[in-house]
Amino acid sequence: MSDFSRRTFLAGTATAAAVASGTASYAAASDGSPSGARRARTGIYRQNIGEIELLSITDGATSFPRRQDFVMNRSPEDVAQALQQAFFPTDPITLTFTPVVLKSSGKLIVIDTGLGEAAFKQSNGVGGQFHTNLAVAGYDAGSVDRVLITHFHADHIGGLVTADGKPAFPKSEIWVPAAEYAFWMNSGNMAPDASEAMVANFERARRIFGILGDSVKKFAPEMEVAPGVTSMATHGHTPGHSSFIVASGSDKVIIQGDVTTHPALFIRHPGWHGFTDVDPVMAEQSRRKLYDRIVAERLLVHGFHFPFPSLGHLTREDDGYRLMPIMWNPAP
Repeated sequence: MSDFSRRTFLAGTATAAAVASGTASYAAASDGSPSGARRARTGIYRQNIGEIELLSITDGATSFPRRQDFVMNRSPEDVAQALQQAFFPTDPITLTFTPVVLKSSGKLIVIDTGLGEAAFKQSNGVGGQFHTNLAVAGYDAGSVDRVLITHFHADHIGGLVTADGKPAFPKSEIWVPAAEYAFWMNSGNMAPDASEAMVANFERARRIFGILGDSVKKFAPEMEVAPGVTSMATHGHTPGHSSFIVASGSDKVIIQGDVTTHPALFIRHPGWHGFTDVDPVMAEQSRRKLYDRIVAERLLVHGFHFPFPSLGHLTREDDGYRLMPIMWNPAP
């Protein structure tokens, strides 16, 4: 699909910088139907967290040639070996995108929004599937009470606005990390030699949050941002990157956003630094601290870029961790 607009579809995401030196390919489940809504039915997964219902809702996936610096502090050969050991292709890299929807205390809450309607149209329904899948799950964007954002990369905030530049969640409060908002909305934080992807991030943030205006509220770490949902600082991937603890009764799940992108690389090797991390050292510190807690408390974790349905547990292995995906249960 050579007519994609990289700048509007993927610039600034984990995939944008990756495809800068190559062409990304987009793949979805093939069920013989041209309808994105029908194809989406396999991309909705429900999990109960006490009295809270969690839905993993896919936004799609993308594959792109593996950059030589995909892991900045390891050789390409080390990265290829790690992928091979995990039974992944060594090239290309494939990432999935999975926002979360919560039903808690009568409120409908969305965490991250995918690439958005423009991407859906540009990719013929392969990327930017979240809004279509949300409707298939039985919900309208107008019924969403609150949207929580982990950070400002395009695959997390693109779905906040429609293809024609209007708020996609017209009745919702939009809550974002205060530190993240402060960084991306201040042009003084952009280095003179900033990459095209970094410049696009700044421009996109101003455009999207300019459209949203007064509906945007900022939260600090350790705040209750929705019923049963508490924010957590996991800075490093971006300056204000945040995760969320969802708790009900004795059940908890960590919504970890992009603390890790590719599990076979950065969960298994937490000291490896991804090229999309703004502060790789801080990202590693956040990753180790969070994952030590997840292991110690035997918590469920949801990862935006984990294989669908993006839920699992972590165990320690040698000098890192291993993702143990949940057992798939197709029951609604």
